[in-house]
Amino acid sequence: MNEDLAVCRKQLRIFVEDYEEVPYKVLNYVGAEVNYGGRVTDDKDGRLISTILRTYMNDKVMTVGHAYSKSGTYKVIEPGEKEDYMEYIKSFPLNPEPEAFGLHDNAEITTNQNNTATLLLNVLSMQSRSSGGTGKSRETVIGEMCKDIQDQTPEVFSLEKVGKEYPTSYNESMNTVLF
Repeated sequence: MNEDLAVCRKQLRIFVEDYEEVPYKVLNYVGAEVNYGGRVTDDKDGRLISTILRTYMNDKVMTVGHAYSKSGTYKVIEPGEKEDYMEYIKSFPLNPEPEAFGLHDNAEITTNQNNTATLLLNVLSMQSRSSGGTGKSRETVIGEMCKDIQDQTPEVFSLEKVGKEYPTSYNESMNTVLF
């Protein structure tokens, strides 16, 4: 992922330094569709990436006080030194509300409900199916599930080899996607 950030930073620098006006529409497209969008297979996730990028890459981001959230917790601050930004970041809540991600408050409720349902289904799936004394033990069921998951998992490949074969370059976004 660090290579992705390096590519995006280099592309951003080019667009900011080489153009009279920052081409926000181009930056959003390159970020959402090329650099990150190529990895997204769900159309709703792709739409989410585009929405998030449009929120943070637009002409208002240069206006001090521009709020990224309804509460105003996340906003553009006065330009300053690195320490000023670090102090501002330290003021953020440790466990952010959904607004930190541009989501409605109900998103947290839905997430918690889905996580609870998944947890309960997993617990139920590990219980013995038999009511007699010959049913599999909990440990046996869990062990079989682990073995099944391990058998379905593809072999590990070398990230170092892939990185050498497809080096990350701001001129070649496809390599970033492949890596």
